[in-house]
Amino acid sequence: MALPIDRIGNRRSLRVITVLGTLGAACALMPVALSGETDSGGIRILTYTVQAAVQTTPTADPNCPLKQLVGGAGLTNLLGPVHDEQSDCVHPDGTIDQGVFTLTGAALTGGLPGGNDSGDSISGQYRARIVPTVGSQLTNPPGGFWLIYGEVCTWKGTGRFADVVNDCPTDTSPGRFVPARLTVDFNSNEAIAFGTMVVRFKDAE
Repeated sequence: MALPIDRIGNRRSLRVITVLGTLGAACALMPVALSGETDSGGIRILTYTVQAAVQTTPTADPNCPLKQLVGGAGLTNLLGPVHDEQSDCVHPDGTIDQGVFTLTGAALTGGLPGGNDSGDSISGQYRARIVPTVGSQLTNPPGGFWLIYGEVCTWKGTGRFADVVNDCPTDTSPGRFVPARLTVDFNSNEAIAFGTMVVRFKDAE
């Protein structure tokens, strides 16, 4: 089903994003998820909530007809308060690809109230598709309540997370993704996503 993108383009909206991933991974690593500590296998579970503003711009690139830039702030169990930066591409059929995000921690440095971004960050990649519900309005532009079925992989890190393993696709690996789910209300331009991310460290391989 094609999803017209003119409703998405040329606007700014607020999205509340909480990532929650596979139940199997979360249950198997529940003590890690609760404490944020590395287990004996060198694995952590990252959970976060982010509220962000989204700016979209149509382009002449057929591989990225609608470019989205996302900026916001939130809270994570591993990094504490974070600055969120994201970008992705939206296609007329409702798919989203080339998604990249970075969550950067905060530090009380620089002498200004609230400090600055710290040197600790975790980055990932994502792709997704838009799915209608009984509350979706199949209009042009679309309206009502929709779902986004997505998947996320851990890519890299800096600072305390510089040794994070790349679980995203490479020339020799298809990558390790975990599912994420979002709800989107096109009438209010708000979204909520649910998931977790598995963060592995090189010394544990």
